[in-house]
Amino acid sequence: MTIYEAMTTRRTIRRFAQKPISDEILEKAVNVARLAPVGGNAQSLKFCVVKTPELVSAVFDETKWGMHLKDGSGRPKPGELPVAWILICNDTTIKEQPMIHDIGAAAENIIIYVTGEGIGTCWLEAINRTAIAEILSLSEHLKVCSAVALGYPAMSSHEVPLPDSGATPYYWGEDGALCVPKRSMKDVMLVK
Repeated sequence: MTIYEAMTTRRTIRRFAQKPISDEILEKAVNVARLAPVGGNAQSLKFCVVKTPELVSAVFDETKWGMHLKDGSGRPKPGELPVAWILICNDTTIKEQPMIHDIGAAAENIIIYVTGEGIGTCWLEAINRTAIAEILSLSEHLKVCSAVALGYPAMSSHEVPLPDSGATPYYWGEDGALCVPKRSMKDVMLVK
């Protein structure tokens, strides 16, 4: 799979097979995150890998999934939970507040790398950062910023054209796939 293929085939996954991810892949995911571009080269981000099943479940309990799926169907059910998390944290002894761009670049590097390894992800911001830090006994100077759920996909997912209404909420299709509309190239690309 090329990098371009990983980037164009990546989809948000909300149902995960209960197959462990190797330590090698998790370590490489952190490595590509730490190598992401960073404003001012501050490098204040740290990455907490959570793979112990009890802790994975406890972190999951402090997350919200699928804001457009009001019936709760966007949240994985028992037997479909992620098998690991990579939590993006900021070390306040290095920089009080991280740049949001730094967090995004690190998360995207993780997501694209693991997609190439056949692993699905769901990047979450609707998380209880304080509770997660307490569950994991993180040092007080490490602030949880963002979470990437990981696991081998146990669902199909595809992209559908953006409806003429301009709506972008995602939804479950008739075939059971998660449909995530994206704006067309003609709608987003400006050439001068």
